[in-house]
Amino acid sequence: MIAHEYDFAPPGKVDLFALARRRPLTVADLPEEDEYGRTELIDGSLYVTPLGDLSHQRLVWRLSKQLEATFPDDDSLEVFPGANVVSQPKTLVIPDVAVIRAGQDGLGASPADVVLVVEITSPSTRRRDLTIKRDLYREWGVPLLLVDRSTSVPAVSVHGKLPDWVGEISL
Repeated sequence: MIAHEYDFAPPGKVDLFALARRRPLTVADLPEEDEYGRTELIDGSLYVTPLGDLSHQRLVWRLSKQLEATFPDDDSLEVFPGANVVSQPKTLVIPDVAVIRAGQDGLGASPADVVLVVEITSPSTRRRDLTIKRDLYREWGVPLLLVDRSTSVPAVSVHGKLPDWVGEISL
């Protein structure tokens, strides 16, 4: 769990960091609006990271557009940068890009409705992207396109079988 130096929450709000030190969290504990940054739960443990740098965000935008351009023509899919994938009650992850079956509403999509995810590493997320989140997607049967930016030329790897409609990916 991530601890914070201080316990502070605006009046009427729950201090997530203090609560996370007392017990594993559930999706129901998360605020409706993310006030802390990119807030994820994995098996009840809280992970909070800032959004990626501009190069990271540029890759998110480019890959989102590329994937959407290759979708089947039947409007059955939607692409979301930063959508919640919720596996109740103690896991909510936010892939950098998620391709989801169209028509989903609510807090996020269940893993069964996620067709493909993209994770783009950052210094603060690389270990989690390459291990825990990769393993979760494998467990859920969700293909992962992983862009590792730890070297001068980003490395792209595929985990699981990509859908047939996915074309060539260029960064």
